[in-house]
Amino acid sequence: MLIKQTRLTEEAKKSKVLLNILIAMIMAFMFIQVGMLVGAIVVHLVIAILLASGLIGQNKELFALVEHGFSFLFILLSVFCWVKFVEKRKIVSMGFYKEGWAKKYLAGIFIGISMMSIVVFILFMLGNVVVEPKPMQPVGMAALVNIPIIFIAWMIQGSTEEVVTRGWLMNVLGAKYNITVGLVGSALLFGVLHLMNPSVNYIALLNIVLVGIFFGLCVIYTNSLWLVCGIHGAWNFAQGNLFGFAVSGNKRGSGTLIDLALTGNTTITGGEFGPEAGLVCSAVLIAATLILLLLKKKGYFSKHA
Repeated sequence: MLIKQTRLTEEAKKSKVLLNILIAMIMAFMFIQVGMLVGAIVVHLVIAILLASGLIGQNKELFALVEHGFSFLFILLSVFCWVKFVEKRKIVSMGFYKEGWAKKYLAGIFIGISMMSIVVFILFMLGNVVVEPKPMQPVGMAALVNIPIIFIAWMIQGSTEEVVTRGWLMNVLGAKYNITVGLVGSALLFGVLHLMNPSVNYIALLNIVLVGIFFGLCVIYTNSLWLVCGIHGAWNFAQGNLFGFAVSGNKRGSGTLIDLALTGNTTITGGEFGPEAGLVCSAVLIAATLILLLLKKKGYFSKHA
């Protein structure tokens, strides 16, 4: 149940440069890869200087996560510069309108944590979750000092990926062709970006594309990026630092409030990749998308625009 045009695709049509699908997909890929590389180098140098000066203590796992998360700021900078100076349109036109932004962002955080909690609850009921007997990272109270920094890093990363794939790519393709092309194209690129992740498999890639479809529909129906920025960052945070699982195959020891481990059939649980590679996650994502379509059919988004 898509619509032919959205507020965001109409804004994208005003761009001085509107790329075709191949060039736009390559550009989106380069935004992330080059921006992350430059950002990682800069953030690594800053952390090294702070360590040498004695202003901060040693915590390699936390620094690795901070370096990864905050390096995404350079991806944001590159996309924003492209939109402002090449396409010559306002950055807010990507979906950062101020109307109800805080409410949408906080609702996204709640939805992201809730969706991952539902995945974990189902896995627990199936007997596929146990408490990690030998935690290799700070857990509970010991992790609280790191949690605020970790949360911010995840929110930056999640928001950045949404800016590139949904805020920019989906709407550029939607303006050039139609919103269906934009939705599918951005979801497929989202899957491609995770191809090299540790322990990735076909279920993981399927779920990442499903996540891309769900996030894309959220943007299309709300004409805003705020909701999905909140969902994406909170989903990752809950997965990695609320429950202690690997996030898209990446397992970090920076700290978690609860340290759980997956057991049993990896097709169901996701195994080393984390819950995102399991069929339980597939079911939750499909259910969430169906709920979204039902809300659209009932006119919810028209009433709460």
